[in-house]
Amino acid sequence: MELLFILLILIFYGIFFYLRKRFVPKIKGALGEYKVSIKLRHLKDREYIVLNDILLKNGNSTTQIDHIVICKSGVIVIETKYYKGWIHGHQNSEYWRQTIFKHKNKLRNPIKQNWVHVYAIKKLLSKNCHIKYFPVVVFAGSGKLKNITSSLPVVYLKKLLSTIKNLNVEENLSYNQMKLISDKIHQHNIIDRKISKNHLREVKKRTQERKKKEKLKICPRCGNQLVKRKGKYGQFYGCQNYPKCRYTLNLGG
Repeated sequence: MELLFILLILIFYGIFFYLRKRFVPKIKGALGEYKVSIKLRHLKDREYIVLNDILLKNGNSTTQIDHIVICKSGVIVIETKYYKGWIHGHQNSEYWRQTIFKHKNKLRNPIKQNWVHVYAIKKLLSKNCHIKYFPVVVFAGSGKLKNITSSLPVVYLKKLLSTIKNLNVEENLSYNQMKLISDKIHQHNIIDRKISKNHLREVKKRTQERKKKEKLKICPRCGNQLVKRKGKYGQFYGCQNYPKCRYTLNLGG
């Protein structure tokens, strides 16, 4: 009887940790995106067009874009992150670091993630070459940004609206042009749940493949060897095919 009780406890904890690992990150991500979408509602309707949770085709795959704000200056593409602890990172690094007391975790560089989204939108709107694009990363959780080196905006949620307004200073688009851009993105937004699930599976598969190559010190981008290099911010792994390939990996990766 005692053995059965212990077995049930182990099964319970196994299920608990499995569900926690699988669903908690999704819940946190959804919460962060919801908080940002609520904040974006304060933008004036005739000056801004806001699109949330857009899934676009990107080559043979898809890319999910948290938020798009279309304004007279151009298209602002927002990547939302929901983390606690201290966040450290450089805009050219492949990974950033989250520190919670003595625990350190890696996270994908959100600036590089957001550039993928920008390129997907640019490709979709390739006939409109006059459009300007503004990538923004917003942290909506309790995390503190420490040692973030970036020429592009990486801001807290409370600074998001002022950041958007500061970017919206040039008269590059009329409201009708803004509406046409919005309509084009809406037309290509993938809402099929099966395709959306396939997107998540594909992202997971690519992440596993990338981590496997990084462990073997093979460049996930071009397949060449990763070698130790020394830069302005210390040592790191860089692709042997530099400068054709600029993939980098932190020394602890």
